[in-house]
Amino acid sequence: MNWLRNTWYVAGFAEELPTGRMVARTLLGEPLVFFRNDKGELTALADRCPHRFAPLSGGTLCDGGASVQCPYHGLRFDAQGRCVHNPHGDGSIPKAAAVKAHPVRERDGLVWWWAGDPAAADEGLIPDYSHVTVAPEDATIRGLMPTGCHYQLLVDNILDLTHADFLHAGTLGSGALTRVKPEVTDLSERSLKVRWLSSGDAAPMAFDMHLKKQGQPTDQWTEVTWTAPGYMLLQVGATLQGESRESGVDTLNLHLATPETASTTHYWYWSTRNFAISPEANAHIRPMVEFAFSQQDKPMLEAQQRRIGDAEFWSLKPVLLAGDAAAVRARRKLAALMEAEGGGA
Repeated sequence: MNWLRNTWYVAGFAEELPTGRMVARTLLGEPLVFFRNDKGELTALADRCPHRFAPLSGGTLCDGGASVQCPYHGLRFDAQGRCVHNPHGDGSIPKAAAVKAHPVRERDGLVWWWAGDPAAADEGLIPDYSHVTVAPEDATIRGLMPTGCHYQLLVDNILDLTHADFLHAGTLGSGALTRVKPEVTDLSERSLKVRWLSSGDAAPMAFDMHLKKQGQPTDQWTEVTWTAPGYMLLQVGATLQGESRESGVDTLNLHLATPETASTTHYWYWSTRNFAISPEANAHIRPMVEFAFSQQDKPMLEAQQRRIGDAEFWSLKPVLLAGDAAAVRARRKLAALMEAEGGGA
């Protein structure tokens, strides 16, 4: 399987990796183990001992979390992947006793893993999501939803939000998105923005119930910024028609897709809002948000994948609608990046 390599992939929420804990996660088909030492520094290693190929993630952290010991025969590897302890015989360490180490960074509450040449790791390619992290905890919903589909189907799903008028009818959809032509703007060779702006429609139920008046005409905005290979920043809101955005309700959301395999995806979501900020409101809203993801989006994406099977997406000659503009452009941008990297598309 070809992937974009010289880029950062989300490997998890920072809170998933407290000191002293290991997390095993397959990214781009590669088994990895992540851990944090007593100083708070992160490590990412190939999760396979070079001796008898046991998973290091089943072992033990040693030396204050600076190394991991294989559970099978006790070889110990440091953050650079070097074997630093051999309990057998005279303790000499075979030259081949090493595992691959990957650059890993923590930024804005997320763990980022570099999939390509370590020497080419460019921290400037990590998207800035700091404005999402400032939301109050009582207005924040985060989660991980493993999904049985190719990660680009998940990207398509967020870049064409007209599906909300049908898949999420009655909660997140009101029909307005379908009637509005999307505006797509290229931001760089690895990013774009799409937005839908409407005026005169009633807001979807999930927003209307929090406006000053219900059932009234509104101005609505839905804006998605995509960054290659699979990260979307989504802003959705509504205000009474003619009023400023600041007087309405607004949400800022992250949808983060990292390939596990060619047909499975790690999907992290991070939803924030500027209204209904309290523990009670968060407890009330969380089931609605998670229902949309787990009971509507996820089953549809997995059903698509089953129908596609092993076929190459474009070989099926998909019919294109107006709402597909951003998703198609993102796929072409990603293909160009992979072609430039020499991996094909």
